[in-house]
Amino acid sequence: MKKSRYNLFLNLEDTKLAFNGMTCALAEVDEEFDKIYSDIENIDINIIDEKSKKLISDMKAGGYIIDDSCDEIKILKYRNQRGKFDTDFVSLVIAPTMACNFACPYCYEKAKSGIMSGKVQNKLIEIVENSAKMKKRIDVTWYGGEPLLAKKVIYSLSEKFIEICEKYNVDYYAGIITNGYLLSEGDEELFKKYRIHDIQITIDGTRDIHNKRRILKKDPEKGTFDTIITNIERLYNAGLEVDIRVNIDKNNIGDTKELILFFKNKNMTKLNINFGHVSAYTEFNENIENECLSMANYAAESLILQEFLFENGFDASGFPYYPGIKGNYCGADSISTYVIDAEGYKYKCWNEVGNIKEAVGNILIDSENYQDKWILREIEYMTWNPFENKFCMSCDILPICMGGCPYNGVSKGDQKCERWKFSLSESLIKMYEQKKEAMK
Repeated sequence: MKKSRYNLFLNLEDTKLAFNGMTCALAEVDEEFDKIYSDIENIDINIIDEKSKKLISDMKAGGYIIDDSCDEIKILKYRNQRGKFDTDFVSLVIAPTMACNFACPYCYEKAKSGIMSGKVQNKLIEIVENSAKMKKRIDVTWYGGEPLLAKKVIYSLSEKFIEICEKYNVDYYAGIITNGYLLSEGDEELFKKYRIHDIQITIDGTRDIHNKRRILKKDPEKGTFDTIITNIERLYNAGLEVDIRVNIDKNNIGDTKELILFFKNKNMTKLNINFGHVSAYTEFNENIENECLSMANYAAESLILQEFLFENGFDASGFPYYPGIKGNYCGADSISTYVIDAEGYKYKCWNEVGNIKEAVGNILIDSENYQDKWILREIEYMTWNPFENKFCMSCDILPICMGGCPYNGVSKGDQKCERWKFSLSESLIKMYEQKKEAMK
């Protein structure tokens, strides 16, 4: 046996922790662990006592030690390929419109008027039906623009998708990413009916801060905060899962704790609150770069906010506060996932939706008539991987990062490190301390 190359040991005042990146196991360890671990290459398991055998078995289960024949890089390559080419499901991110009622200063999309035509809708229904005949699960995320500008399209397509999945006995899951402003009374029941269970709504701070960032196009002076909060409360009280997204940059980071306390005071601690790193992703928002936090600073601020959430009764124990095992990175490098805009154009990455020059196809055009540039663009995403990058290959957090965002690698030629590179040890310690506190 031998040691995993992805172990991380953390010495606290009264204990020692061991984390393994291949399994994401975190454990308290003692002197017996250290003794076996330090000499694992020389131990003959056939002549040790039962207690030591049990400990070695537990250490193998946690990934801290592995068989001599085990090649962890090959395992990671296998996970990556398996994730990329998993065909048991289809995941569609659908933007029924690229229009938006907001004019957020950091937006990376180019707004475009118009709502999805019946022709595109019918083609989507056809795609879902053909997929349901062969797949185990259909996932749909409603996106935009602002998807609620096309409510009728969402509800109509949802009804058809559910009918198809029930016909073929296929699991159906749906979520929506919305600014929340256009939600109205009754939508909570329609969300339940059409199985839109995961609802992400952005709130960028308390009233004054939010209203300066999440701005109505047609009436910039009219605040959006109060309306959105009323809509969130309606969804929350209806028992729906609401994720609050706080997009963080230099302009609002100092206000985020007050926002957390705002929701606490409303007895809404079951909300999932997570934080987005505002970045100058595309040509449409490159002017905001000076307002963005560096990844190192964002990682540090995220740690502070994670602890603050926990202290105030919110759940900060799972993703995105604790690392997870990655195969492929996201939908951008998955053969089963596409983003589809209102005109039927297909993309591999959410950041590119609506930017036709980055499309990888169009659902209204037969695949045999696809342009070479579309095919090559998809190939770029599907062949992208961290194993050709010397820095990634030598990195001790490769299993939980897998090279970072494919969009940065493919579109920008810049494989930016994940925040775990800057905050993994501190995140693990905070998680351990929070778990210990919760057990008291």
